[in-house]
Amino acid sequence: MTRDLPGCGGRIKAAPVDFQVEEIPLYPLKGSGEHLYIQLEKESRGSEEVAGHIGRALGIARGRIGYAGKKDAQAVCRQWFSVQTERDPDLSVLNSPGIRLLSAGRHTNKLRRGHLWGNRFRIVIRGIDASSEPSAILETIARHGFPNYFGGQRLGLRMSNAISGRALVLREAPYRGPAEHLRFQVNAYQSLLFNRVIALRLSTGLSTQGGLGRMMEGDLAVLHRNGASFPAGGEELDALQVRAEQGELSPSAPLFGYRVPLAEGLPGQWERKILAEEGLSLESFRLGGKRRSPRGERRPVREFAHELRWERWNDGETPCLTLNFELRRGVYATSLAREIIKNEDRCSFPAP
Repeated sequence: MTRDLPGCGGRIKAAPVDFQVEEIPLYPLKGSGEHLYIQLEKESRGSEEVAGHIGRALGIARGRIGYAGKKDAQAVCRQWFSVQTERDPDLSVLNSPGIRLLSAGRHTNKLRRGHLWGNRFRIVIRGIDASSEPSAILETIARHGFPNYFGGQRLGLRMSNAISGRALVLREAPYRGPAEHLRFQVNAYQSLLFNRVIALRLSTGLSTQGGLGRMMEGDLAVLHRNGASFPAGGEELDALQVRAEQGELSPSAPLFGYRVPLAEGLPGQWERKILAEEGLSLESFRLGGKRRSPRGERRPVREFAHELRWERWNDGETPCLTLNFELRRGVYATSLAREIIKNEDRCSFPAP
């Protein structure tokens, strides 16, 4: 989105401590209930790996343990887990290399995927260009947001998850294996196509000035507070543009599925172009049964970093940039970092 401003270069995740994440809960604990909520700090450990550790340490079946979302393994993360138990076990047994108990409390509901407001981040970018001026990019992001690309965690190394999902949707591979794994692969392919719609929107130059918040005739707008979408156009377009400039809503792009509504006008042309290039229609996402077939949804083409702060400093002779910010759930911190560093393509399959 800030193509006219050179990136600062550098890299993230040089060490786990350089990428810190803390969940922001969706609701406060009630103090009572059959579910024991446990906040842990994990380093270089995956969320599913930690859930398994909790089950073994407490003697609890894995199905009675929940968490709100997967967190990066190569990071320091403070994350909540829920355990369905009426006992008050000795939680000190959870402490182990890479896992530290922080707090605990009671609640009435199991912690399920998506049950969080978002995440608080502290990211260090090391080895930035000493002559770069990242403040101009960051000030633009603070005002206009940044492209809401899905990150490499979803797409896979060299787009491996998206490539597998593409083969499933195009019927080039059998839909056979663990259901959750197959759904994740299809979701990764949907995510890549979503990224391509954003990239196409930006490549026209029509959305660059003022960021991706420019409302266009035929757009489907999305409210950031609840994800509701509705058509934009006609006499209301100017009023919607004011709301977009205030950060209340944004244009959207589709996570393609068999029931997702498509935009009209020029935005709709871009969406149908991406489908045509892949040889797809919306019906292509009917993979047999409701559990297999993604319905699709609309997702904002941009997102905002809340409480965004930054500091430039030197670690010896190495120039560094530290970012502190909050993101809503489902938004990738690596996509914000990408806009600053300008270091990778998230819209194309790798060359064979």
